[in-house]
Amino acid sequence: MRRTLLFAMMMMAIGVMASVVLADEANREKQAPYAHVVIFRMKENAPKDAVEKAIADCHELLAKIPSVRSVRAGRPAAKGTNEKGVPKMQYDFALLVLVEDADGLEAYLKHPLHLKFVEKHGPHFDREKLQIFDFLDQSK
Repeated sequence: MRRTLLFAMMMMAIGVMASVVLADEANREKQAPYAHVVIFRMKENAPKDAVEKAIADCHELLAKIPSVRSVRAGRPAAKGTNEKGVPKMQYDFALLVLVEDADGLEAYLKHPLHLKFVEKHGPHFDREKLQIFDFLDQSK
């Protein structure tokens, strides 16, 4: 009986901790209205695993930069068109970085981990097709 009670209490504690972590992340995102979006297309001669390695480093390197509040990176979603039948743009992967303001973005762009990411993966990007969008979320 004691073990069952102890197990139940541990599970409740884990649940509470998980909800606190998720709430903290949601709060950080709300405090980061400045969005930096990058659409990547790879060069034809890029290694087959270049996209997966770049995505992994988005999460591993870029998320560690102090001014970054949230990072999302990945391949295009599975659906090929939107609800109106318009084909989606063709790209290899996209990156969304949320920061608090323009100064946070500047700090991100100059940070050694961002420069390392660009140095490591940049040679595989088709820079002529690289698209970058920065915008301020106006929901507030």
